[in-house]
Amino acid sequence: MKHRLHRLIAVALVAGLAVAGCGSKSSSAGDSEGDWTPKKDIDWIVPYSPGGGFDVYSRGVAEAMQKTQLPDGVSVVIRNMPPLPQGITQEYTAKPDGTTIGILPMPAAIAQQIQDPDLAKWDTEKFTVLGSVDENAYVVYVAADSPYHSIEDLINKKGLRSLTVEEGSSSALAGLATIKALGLDATVTYGAEGSADVVTGLLRGDADFIVYGSTDLTGFVESGDIRPLLFLGTEDQRPQTLPWLKDVPSAESKGFEDLSGAVTELRLIVAPPELPDNVATYLRDATYKAMTSPEFAEWAKTAKRPIIPRDWKAATEVMKKQVAQMKELVPTLSN
Repeated sequence: MKHRLHRLIAVALVAGLAVAGCGSKSSSAGDSEGDWTPKKDIDWIVPYSPGGGFDVYSRGVAEAMQKTQLPDGVSVVIRNMPPLPQGITQEYTAKPDGTTIGILPMPAAIAQQIQDPDLAKWDTEKFTVLGSVDENAYVVYVAADSPYHSIEDLINKKGLRSLTVEEGSSSALAGLATIKALGLDATVTYGAEGSADVVTGLLRGDADFIVYGSTDLTGFVESGDIRPLLFLGTEDQRPQTLPWLKDVPSAESKGFEDLSGAVTELRLIVAPPELPDNVATYLRDATYKAMTSPEFAEWAKTAKRPIIPRDWKAATEVMKKQVAQMKELVPTLSN
């Protein structure tokens, strides 16, 4: 296992060096010359239903972008387009003219591309990356009144049940990877409509544990409804703004080094492939400036949402590393 991890890291580092103008069209094209500013509203596609983490972050960035970066009269319109394959396909196949952008869930996008290439009508590495807003490491949670008080309690129990959103999502992938890495005797039910629905099922007794993002369920932890048992990210992915997460043991500290950070959810902001360079430049600048604006920092504070803004180059590098990781990890989950 450690040898495979070393190969994975080596491949990821090489992939990370391959960052070029990811997804955008060469400036030699005639329609790529000169400055560009939007004259029409921009559709922002979210491949999930309203209310979940990707939707919330999308609305926060879109609001900051509209207030601080876009010309007067130009709005950013959120378009929720579940299920996941349909939403990602819409992001990928939209006309590359600057009027459609969206939030891309990783590692879900590349995982579905690997698992079901007939369904996944996209090539993850060909998206035009505009930036990323957050890196959401996963956590194993149980209900507050659960008899399980440590990850060892779960490991030693037979016939466990878990619950998540649609099959192929980042959360579903994280759950499968966790079950495999920890050797849990567990079955998974798919089809919850979002984070609130997942927690409701957990509290109702439909599941013994769930695997969900550290930034998605803060309100439920702080209200005392659920308890975290295990942090699945690396230490630099542990949000300092979440005091309840400070003392939660990590996968690495429990001896599961290969799980640490392997399925961290990336919230990428993308446009379709072949976006003209001048359009890509404008949208990349607008996205990063919006995410680093005082207005967005205030939004994050009010919404209690940690943020890790990255410009398009840094976001592309992180994406390529995770693509390399998933090409090694995903095939093992079906074994």
